[in-house]
Formats: sequence, C-alpha cells, structure tokens
Amino acid sequence: MPNIALLTSIVCLTIIHLRIASVAGCWSANACIDRNVCISKGGTPQTGLCPGAANIQCCTCTTCKDAAACSASSGAPPAGLADILRGAGLNVVEVAGWKTRGHGVMASVKGIVVHHTAGPKTGDYPSLGVVRDGTSSLAGPLAQLGLGRSGTWFVIAAGRCYHAGSTIDDSIYGNSNAIGIEAEGAGLPATDSGHAHWPEVQYQSYVKGVKALQKAYGVASTRVLGHKEAAVPKGRKIDPNFSMAEFRTKLG
Repeated sequence: MPNIALLTSIVCLTIIHLRIASVAGCWSANACIDRNVCISKGGTPQTGLCPGAANIQCCTCTTCKDAAACSASSGAPPAGLADILRGAGLNVVEVAGWKTRGHGVMASVKGIVVHHTAGPKTGDYPSLGVVRDGTSSLAGPLAQLGLGRSGTWFVIAAGRCYHAGSTIDDSIYGNSNAIGIEAEGAGLPATDSGHAHWPEVQYQSYVKGVKALQKAYGVASTRVLGHKEAAVPKGRKIDPNFSMAEFRTKLG
C-alpha cells in the first residue's frame, strides 16, 4: 500500500517548485498583478513571467515607487534607465531631477524611437538644455535619454516625453508608449545610408544602449524605429541621418 503521507509531501513540494519556477522570470512575486492595475499605476506589464490567468503579468515601473519603499514592502526594485545603461558597460550621466521629470507617467514601453537633435556642430551634448526644458513652442522634457558625441548617455526623464508627435501607431510609438532617445548630431546631410556622418564611438554606443533597453523592456528590433519611420505624415521627419536597416541589423 502506498505511503499516503509521503505521496502528499511529494505533490506539495512539486506544486511549490512549479510556483517558484513560474515566477522566476519576474523581478518579484509581489509584482505579479493585473495588467490594467499595473498600467494605471504607471507601470509596464510583461507577459509570460507570472503564473495564473493571462491578465496577471509582471509589472515593472521606474517611477511608481522609490527603492526604499519597495524594499520596505519586501519587493526588489527593478533597474531604472540609468542602471540599465550602466549594466551594459556604458558611461552614464544622471541629469538632476530625472526620476520625477516627465509629462505624467508612461502607459507602457512597447517601442523605442531614435532621433538626432539637429543641434550645434560641436560639443558633446550641447542640446541638453533644450531636450530637458523644451522650447517656447514645446515644453520639455523632449526625450527620456540623450546621447553625446563621446558615447556618453544622459538620463533626462523617467516619465512621458514629447518626442514622437503623431506616429504610424501611437499605441507603440507614441509618447505614452515609446522611449525617445535624442542623440547629438547636426543632422546633415539627410540620408538613410550608412552612418558615415556619426562618430564611430557614438554610433556603437547608440547600438549598445538600445540593445540594453530592448532586453530590459522586451522590445523587439522591429519595434525600434527612426523618427523618420515612425512619424506621420511620411516625410515629416528626417532623423536620424543614418541607415535604420543597418542599425536594426546590428541590434540583432
């Protein structure tokens, strides 16, 4: 006759093991919540990382709760933009106030839109003030991230930024759903061939940083677009002035 107590123990241990394994992909078991609740709090839900119904998803958010409050409630805070880029071995400057800067919170991170600043021809990141503070006709911040000619990344904002305008699909590439990166560049000549008009160190850093963001937010390379590709009507924007096909090939 089988040992009922032993069999019960084995079943219970198996269930526990499966539950642990099923949440291993999420940064915290406590972050497995309803996707709509996650979005309402300014978070980004990710599928396939939590057990249970399809609506229970892993919620990450760089602005919903600070690290101390998260740790106090037995959570493990997810990496923010600065940590993601540093984790990829990149040089990062955190612009004062970035964690609370933005036009409200983002609904999700489904896309990445790459830009050039069309700024001065010299200097590492002379466009910082404009990207952070905006212009007389458009309030800043204008992008979450900036990239200098030296390959240095500038973390400017954590919230929603006015970088995209009208796009081919605002649910992916609009301001509420896409990270914007403004890389320093004069922007001339306008071209979609190669990357000869960009310092190699800056271009390689662009590729490396975007790859790190893709990994952190689960964004496919097909959802990394140049502003010239995402903007509508077609031809409204020319940035960035390098080949996006080549760029995506390097992303893998």
